[in-house]
Amino acid sequence: MQRTRSALRHWLSISAFAATLTFSTGLRADSTENAPIANTVIDDSVSTVGQYYAILCNTCSTTSDYINKAVTQYPRVRDSAAYVYNLANGQIRTVALNWDPEQGVQNGGYEVPTDTRLRSYVNTAGDLYRRNNNSLAFTAVIRGDGSVYLKPAGGGTIELRPGSTRGTPSTVDPVSTAMIPVNGATPGRGSPIDLRGYSFSPYFSNMYPNFPATSYDLAFGDQPGSIDGFVHDYFSTLGNGPAAQIFDPDSMSGVAGAHRLTEQVSGQVTLFVPMKDGGYAKVRYDTSSGDVTLRQVVDPSGIVLPNGYGNALQFFSNRTWNLGSNAAWTASAFQDWAARNGIDIIMGGAGSGRITCVSRSINEVTCTIYPN
Repeated sequence: MQRTRSALRHWLSISAFAATLTFSTGLRADSTENAPIANTVIDDSVSTVGQYYAILCNTCSTTSDYINKAVTQYPRVRDSAAYVYNLANGQIRTVALNWDPEQGVQNGGYEVPTDTRLRSYVNTAGDLYRRNNNSLAFTAVIRGDGSVYLKPAGGGTIELRPGSTRGTPSTVDPVSTAMIPVNGATPGRGSPIDLRGYSFSPYFSNMYPNFPATSYDLAFGDQPGSIDGFVHDYFSTLGNGPAAQIFDPDSMSGVAGAHRLTEQVSGQVTLFVPMKDGGYAKVRYDTSSGDVTLRQVVDPSGIVLPNGYGNALQFFSNRTWNLGSNAAWTASAFQDWAARNGIDIIMGGAGSGRITCVSRSINEVTCTIYPN
């Protein structure tokens, strides 16, 4: 028995193969059948050798709890190890597993040292999990200056990265230009983004030439994915802070068997992106693949627009809505977009507070802006 354990410890310490880690991010870990009795069908794990597993156990408190969870869930794997973690307290244990098929006994079932980086990673994930009302479904915001912050369900904010001056010529003082708005927009009705969200760098357009001019361009244009570069550029490069590392699939590189953990611990993130006119876009960001999926576009007045490729003539036909608190800027942005897309805007009155659009013909919509 002692020789078997020594050999297993040696394997765990020197193994450099590309291990596989199965990780569950929900509140309940995946279950497996108990050890089979004689003459019953044996599950696939009986042939598994040299793997890593991750098992969620939010009820585990003692070392015995962690060990029992590993042995119960993966009773017949050989020369392997299980990472049993508890997000409720941010703890993790590594349990050796080494099933002997000839003797029909588990020679593992004992704790081995856990990498310090892995312990720190799970501790941070547990803290975010608890602050997010016991959930790994996170909401984050990218401001116009490139800074990023989390919005935990429990309230407050967690800064993930500061603003960036990338793209600003070296001859220009980055301090004086980093937060200068390139437009007069303020967050529109119901916007989840704070005022800094609309402080785009003066050189923002040079960095992202295809970024939509308005929320209407994103909703009705033929390039609804044009915010992808901005999202990927800033959310996939959050830096080395503990909280930021939770969303970086490569942050645990070099720790055997941990790559699936970094890919799946936060899963998909709901991300808000500011539009230059005061509206915003809501996207789903996959931390593993980097895919950006457009889920919602909202204009400065709070009206929900199509998710790209929208038909403006159909959408605005016989529609009336209020522009919200920043009516003048919303009206200007709307007029700018409409003029570039062949939609007539007729100014009515001295103010700008309410818009009514009606179909004049099958190919033309006329919108009238009325005072509040």
